Amino acid sequence: MSKRKKLAIRFWGICFLILLVFFFVWLFYFRFYKYTDDAYVHGNQVYITPLHPGFVTSIRTDDSFLVEKGQLLVTLDQTDAKIALERANEALAQTVRQVSEMFHQVFVYRAEIDLKIAELIRDAQDFLHRYEVFREQAVSVEDYEHAIAALRAQYSSLEMTVALYHKALAVVQNTSIQTHPLVVAASDQVRDAWVRLYRCNIYSPVRGLAAQRTIQVGMWVPAGQPLLSVIPLDQIWVNANYKETQLKRMRLGQKVDITVDLWGEEHVFHGSIVGLPGGAGNVFSLLPPQNLSGNWIKIVQRLPVRVALDPKEIEEHPLRVGLTCRAWVNVRKKKGRQVPDSTKGSPHYETDIFEIEERGDREWIRQIVAENYDPILEEYYADKFQPRELVVNLPLFLKQAFKMDAQIQQQIEAP
Repeated sequence: MSKRKKLAIRFWGICFLILLVFFFVWLFYFRFYKYTDDAYVHGNQVYITPLHPGFVTSIRTDDSFLVEKGQLLVTLDQTDAKIALERANEALAQTVRQVSEMFHQVFVYRAEIDLKIAELIRDAQDFLHRYEVFREQAVSVEDYEHAIAALRAQYSSLEMTVALYHKALAVVQNTSIQTHPLVVAASDQVRDAWVRLYRCNIYSPVRGLAAQRTIQVGMWVPAGQPLLSVIPLDQIWVNANYKETQLKRMRLGQKVDITVDLWGEEHVFHGSIVGLPGGAGNVFSLLPPQNLSGNWIKIVQRLPVRVALDPKEIEEHPLRVGLTCRAWVNVRKKKGRQVPDSTKGSPHYETDIFEIEERGDREWIRQIVAENYDPILEEYYADKFQPRELVVNLPLFLKQAFKMDAQIQQQIEAP
């Protein structure tokens, strides 16, 4: 065999072995990895917006600077909010005084009822005296009729006073000065003004990097306009956009290796699939495709696969929203699901900085109420007003007087 022929056999043998090695490497390793370079770092962008309009008086941070949770970021002019709070304080003080007057009105009518009963007894006694002498013709008919009219008028006056008593009682019964509906409504106005003044100072709800500052000192900003944003660096994930033909064997929980152009290929981030999309990106576009139209062209769509990263790796090698990545998904594991069967493991984002907006307002309201209610009504400041039942007990001779009055009326009206 010639030397050239031996070299050719060796060459093709080596090529065959190399191909065979590559085939087994692909068979047992690479075919279980799905690759894409269409992957980007995503994260929450917390937009800082004012609830009320106003002039910007100060800015306490800027783009790329770290802000802590609860840190003051922007202040708005407080003049209007302070005036509104003062007006609400005045309205609450006036309301407390009016409610105190309502309580006193109940006691006034209750005393007036006792007065009316006494006057009714007096007029009934006068009527009975005149009735006895009238039978003896010792008093004029006019004088006798005046006694009857006075008795009727006094009784009607008593009924009216009882009605007014119940009317006044309906306003304050089963309530206290603190819990009276008018005081509660005025207190809510104070709370609203208190919170509005507090919201002139805008605080960061999360810890992260400031970005997208669009305001300047002295600028008028309407309610709801984004002033800047805060990007929490611990709320980072990767959206790997895979072709729909690559998703067949992908399951929740499968491992993912990711390299980011920022850190280079020497550093690999390790993550796992936590979410498979509910629709392709074109469906959520501004102008979704109309597949029934005649000019529709079939294009293989990409779907964003959500990959959660190891928090420790992110802390050691911080990422930024929008960075480009490369992703390899290991699809060897097939036991996972493509659609989650429970809400367990869903992301949970929250902040508690808004819970302190009303800190101190209730004590402020209590102080205003305490300074403006009548100390005589101390018993009803916090305890509900529940008066005893009103029972008007008239003497028996009053009933006799009414009976005689009715008989005489029948005689007068008889033909």
